[in-house]
Amino acid sequence: MPSSSNSIASPTRSSDVLVIGGGSVGASVAAEAAARGASVTLLERGADLAWGCSAGNAGLLGASHVLPLSNMEALIDGIRWMARDDSPFGMRPRPRLLPWLAQFAAAAAPSRVRRSTAILRELAVAGAALHEQLAAEGLDSGFRRRGLLNVYGSERAFRHAVAEAERDAAQGMRCEVVQGADLGEAWPAVAGEHAGAVYYPDEAHCDPLRFVRAMGERARAAGARIWTGVEVLEIRVRDGRVTSVWTTEGDLTAGEVVLAAGVWSPRLTAGLPVRLPVEAGKGYHVDVETWSGAPEYPIWFQEDRIVATPLEGRLRLAGTLELSGIDDRIQKARVEAILRAGRNGLRGFGEPRIVEIWRGMRPCTPDGLPVIGRVPWIRNLVMATGHGMWGLQLGPLTGRLVAEVLTDATPSHDIAPLSPGRFGRGHEAGVSARRLRGSRRLRRAVSAA
Repeated sequence: MPSSSNSIASPTRSSDVLVIGGGSVGASVAAEAAARGASVTLLERGADLAWGCSAGNAGLLGASHVLPLSNMEALIDGIRWMARDDSPFGMRPRPRLLPWLAQFAAAAAPSRVRRSTAILRELAVAGAALHEQLAAEGLDSGFRRRGLLNVYGSERAFRHAVAEAERDAAQGMRCEVVQGADLGEAWPAVAGEHAGAVYYPDEAHCDPLRFVRAMGERARAAGARIWTGVEVLEIRVRDGRVTSVWTTEGDLTAGEVVLAAGVWSPRLTAGLPVRLPVEAGKGYHVDVETWSGAPEYPIWFQEDRIVATPLEGRLRLAGTLELSGIDDRIQKARVEAILRAGRNGLRGFGEPRIVEIWRGMRPCTPDGLPVIGRVPWIRNLVMATGHGMWGLQLGPLTGRLVAEVLTDATPSHDIAPLSPGRFGRGHEAGVSARRLRGSRRLRRAVSAA
């Protein structure tokens, strides 16, 4: 990555690093690269930063809830709930989704899930530590360490959670098991009958939108130029190198290009020699006015897949995931399911005033791991996308890892499993043995559902 002291033709048309995407990941990359002395331009297609999916999630920061999206239970649930508009996890059948599902099924093999979980947990621990460090340095993200209460309605789910908690405790994570009979007294914000809960006191949370805006200001303070309302139309490559980026404001050039465009990333790599199987997973949140007795700590109602997170002046109910493709329509049934989970699980919830109904599309890879690193066949193109539900938590860490890649430093974490090359080069002919195994696993999952 060239030093910002190098002469460049025009600061508005050329820079050392051009970042495409202004969400949690893109803003973090811009801030980290600018802090290391590069001239940085960040392009965001929306009117402001966090225009895509980064503004809307539960805001959880921690390692207790680590599990890659690609697991057999999720696959079976998605197929079983396919016809339900209000299901916690669903999918809309489309021809394009089938190859992705085959790869998803292959990645759901127990051995691969264990490996992916270990990778994600290491990244999640480091990401949470960076969030805490940034907050200590004065970053205004609304960071709070108040723990996370996981609530289970069924005895079967609770027994499984207790076993997981025992394994977590053996690895040094603090956790407390609460039996259902004691839940209401120990945690008065929780209503209804439940089998039990597991509390992780070291978990934290923040306000996702405040975080992205604060990282944007941090990037600007370090000298980065943030350009909103600019859409990238094409990444132009010649002789294994990005020569320019064509945008709605014309051509831009840079020594290095970082693609952090979330669900829009595959459109920009469609003509390039890299396969990027990122599908849009639509998630929701409903913010409601807070009330006396509302929880002051996040609560995850596991069977409903809904998290209640206290933010400034409001309570956020976030959850559900629908593999819908790029589709920003709001499904009323999903919003009603989220509100129903709040009424059933939170004491005093009633019919609160709704502050905001939000939906956004999360970039999901079939193996549940983000895509971070150089594209093997394009020398100056770096990927930072496919984070799924982990964009907020892994944003600062991804920024650091990408900056290390740009400066040819040894990455602080092993990013080989996250390589953009792991899905293959371009649109290769034929079907790999892994795809075939995945297809067989997918057929077995359909039969089980």
